[in-house]
Amino acid sequence: MFDVRLALALGVVLVGGIVLGFAGFGTGLIFVALLSLIYNPREAVSLLVIMGTLGAAMLFPPATRHAIWREALPVAGTAILVLPLGSYVLLTLDQHTMQRTIGVVVLVLSFLAFRGVTYHGPRGFGVHILAGLISGIVAGATALGRMLVALYFISAKHPPVVQRANIIVVGSTISLCNLIVLTLTGVITIELAARGAVLFLPFAATIWLGTRFFRATTAEWFRRIVSGLIMVIAVATIIF
Repeated sequence: MFDVRLALALGVVLVGGIVLGFAGFGTGLIFVALLSLIYNPREAVSLLVIMGTLGAAMLFPPATRHAIWREALPVAGTAILVLPLGSYVLLTLDQHTMQRTIGVVVLVLSFLAFRGVTYHGPRGFGVHILAGLISGIVAGATALGRMLVALYFISAKHPPVVQRANIIVVGSTISLCNLIVLTLTGVITIELAARGAVLFLPFAATIWLGTRFFRATTAEWFRRIVSGLIMVIAVATIIF
């Protein structure tokens, strides 16, 4: 029997894969904003975590060669420690309140992205810890921590390949830990995992396509395209 919800989810996945492969972030806004209209909030967050973790497996190995570990490790380590606090919010709030919570977070992140807001202050160890703290809690509750990680690292004075690598390394680590937490707490069921597995093949194909786009761009075009991409994601999120 034809599953309309799965077909709609497939369309979301195709777009999200291209975005993730190209920029290393942005998938969360697309997935949570649109999948929460198809499934309930916990299922939407879980599917984002499943797809994000599987997609990260493709992007993580090459990213490790370009990441700056003295910046990535403090952010990732702190995020892992506080992630269960965000997961507690996801597990305890009722569906209606959780839907509103996700909506507020998506709107705030969309506004920040739309305005091109990035962090230009000091980037010492303490700031890395603070970035990880905020990203971890948001990731646990809504799976949108990668977007905060992206806004933090995209503003660093590094070449685009390094910015992207830091985002992928930290985001991938958060996704994997989130997957473990949601599985242990029973949010991710066998049925949900199977649904994620069905969606992964087209997701993987579009990640590859997005990666090819990234390799074909210059540093200047990367910044321009990512800026435009964030604006499109923000507008689409607000509309839907």
